[in-house]
Amino acid sequence: MDAITIRELAVPTHIGVTEAERKAEQTLLITLKITADLSRAGASDDIGDTIDYDAVATAVKNLGKKERKTVENFAEDVASLILSHFKPESVSVTVWKFIRPDTRGISVTITRSSVST
Repeated sequence: MDAITIRELAVPTHIGVTEAERKAEQTLLITLKITADLSRAGASDDIGDTIDYDAVATAVKNLGKKERKTVENFAEDVASLILSHFKPESVSVTVWKFIRPDTRGISVTITRSSVST
């Protein structure tokens, strides 16, 4: 399957279980793997025949404006946004958070697919 990957998109946000943690802005790193049939765009060389990764990145960064408690909720919001607005076959979302000084970071990865009706 064809895929568009956006690796380590920096998204500033307020996130954390405690109010104190949410008070300071943190930067999450988001990696997306968006699966879709890209053959039409490959043949036409037309942005209208593919998923505009710049528009995806901008939309994901805008999600950072909402305060959240968990990276799981952020990942679900990203997946829902991409599936509903960009109509891929599936999306895998990895969210990295850097809060524990004894780790390089923690991450959550979810994969969601569009549902055929």
